[in-house]
Amino acid sequence: MTVSTRSTMKSRMPLALVGVVGLAVTGAAFGQAGGAGASGTPAAVAAAGTPALGATAPSIQSERSTLLKLSRRMSLKVDKARLEDVMKFIQEVTQAEIEVLWTSENTQGLERDREITLSVANQPALYVLEQVLDKAKSDFRENSWQMAAGGALQVGPKDLLNQYKRVEIYDINDLLFVIPTFSDVPQIDLNNVLQQASSGGGGGGQSPFTGAGNNNSPLNDQPTKDQRARPIIELLTQTIETNQWVDNGGEGGSIRFYNGTLIINAPDYMHRQIVGYPYWPSTTVRRLAGGGRYVTLSMDAGVARPLKITNFPVTATAGGGTTTGGGGQPAPTTPGRP
Repeated sequence: MTVSTRSTMKSRMPLALVGVVGLAVTGAAFGQAGGAGASGTPAAVAAAGTPALGATAPSIQSERSTLLKLSRRMSLKVDKARLEDVMKFIQEVTQAEIEVLWTSENTQGLERDREITLSVANQPALYVLEQVLDKAKSDFRENSWQMAAGGALQVGPKDLLNQYKRVEIYDINDLLFVIPTFSDVPQIDLNNVLQQASSGGGGGGQSPFTGAGNNNSPLNDQPTKDQRARPIIELLTQTIETNQWVDNGGEGGSIRFYNGTLIINAPDYMHRQIVGYPYWPSTTVRRLAGGGRYVTLSMDAGVARPLKITNFPVTATAGGGTTTGGGGQPAPTTPGRP
């Protein structure tokens, strides 16, 4: 039986937030949010006594813990709700640390009173957050999210996120390697070899190979590494945040090639689209014969906790006798045996 508690968020506008479901690693903890209360304010219901994902694992990275919390599925239905209220609700439900870049006296960030109308059902909280940010964008400014240095999730306009840059060096030598095709190779003259063998000749004779003096190697026609790196740079700058690259007139990221590596100075939301996160939680679905399947979560064991340990008696056969043990008591030995 699951014991639930109810938490309520106030809003200036009618707001209904429905259905929050979170799955813990132990597989026994679930949370869900009910519909709006009598006053029209949203209500969230979470499993009592169930720690947030990552809360019991101090050894795992804080970034991974934040993403685990935002992997919980939830549903969101709002009608002209304040952006600040929606962000607070997502943060309360997931218990994730979310750093919002709001508008202040010196910064033009997200507008707290921006009205949001959105309906999303049974999706990860991170996806819901992305939809909210998309609704909050203006005609000339787009929003995104990225991981902050302390492990919090940082959200806001891209031009503000661009202020938090870091330099990454990507080795692309494997992408620059080209296997040459040797089409003009020396040919062996078998007739000449057979004639020399039949006449008793050998060693020091004429070479059986023809065309060996041709110096037109395909290695001489290969483009340089700089030339081979240009299509890769164009691919990145034309497919990932096109308007944010300095080469395209933006202020987000710069990219340079040097000695088989790409040196990229960009904010985190651009880096993650290039290489992703090594700590990103992932799942593997495998199908069994007969149509069944099971899912393996590649999570650290530190985020799991045992709910209950029960002793069960075990019966086995040893040397013709039956041995039974359980309940924490040692199993009796078979008569006549040590």
